Amino acid sequence: MKKILVCVDGSKLSHAVCDYGIWIAKKLDLPLVLLNVIEHSHTTKKVDLSGNIGLGSKEDLMDELVDEEMNESKQLIAKGKVVLKEMREYVESQDLSDCSTLQRHGTLDETLDDLSKDLKIAIIGLKGEDSGDKKIGSHIEELIRAVNIPILLVNSEFKQIDSILMAYDGSDYANKAIKEAQQNPIFANVKKHIVNANKDTTISNKLLNEVKSLFANAGIQVETKSLSGDSVEELIRYQKENNLDVIAMGAYSHNRFRSVIFGSFTTQMLLKSEKPLFLFR
Repeated sequence: MKKILVCVDGSKLSHAVCDYGIWIAKKLDLPLVLLNVIEHSHTTKKVDLSGNIGLGSKEDLMDELVDEEMNESKQLIAKGKVVLKEMREYVESQDLSDCSTLQRHGTLDETLDDLSKDLKIAIIGLKGEDSGDKKIGSHIEELIRAVNIPILLVNSEFKQIDSILMAYDGSDYANKAIKEAQQNPIFANVKKHIVNANKDTTISNKLLNEVKSLFANAGIQVETKSLSGDSVEELIRYQKENNLDVIAMGAYSHNRFRSVIFGSFTTQMLLKSEKPLFLFR
């Protein structure tokens, strides 16, 4: 049985992430797993590491650094366990008893990749506790590129999902999203809008008609719309005008080098969307 995985770290979005996990777990009748990852990125507070000290002093300093890192690791582990306990109690208070907790060491993307075969979806806050004033957490891009399971990135308080906007461009990732929505939907029985942003309306309408037919063959009704202009701005505008709850799309469909130079459609959506993003790789 696949599981719904929720990543928690005690940040402001932890409760919202849990609420989405609870809602999806109940809808799909699947168990929920709360995950806390301990990432070791220790930076010493010692200032004199120049090497201009005697051998004995070097050995003493190394011992101090090891002790410092061990103490920090113990604190992170203890803090993570507290977060998991609080979140599990919260989940159970929402009448979901099939819930377990898991604490892992390493990076979030490596952990999710390791667990992915057992997961239906991973739900993650767009900003973690260590993100500061950044709108996007520092590891989000690497996470999305590395993990090949659907990811729901939460950026606001929980709202029941009654509608979804699917951005479709004919790419492999977009086709994967369409296939999942047809055959193995996570968000079943919600209103679906499928849009394509393209200056060439002929191409746009052709893509949308193909998608509409695919859903019709599966007995699913969808609304389609061809948009022109800047893809990001048009999608955000359409979402707001129709008050749609989630935006679904393929993620990082072009190469990393291009995204560094020209910016990425996915990254721009992460920055500008006020609604959760449901991403496929």
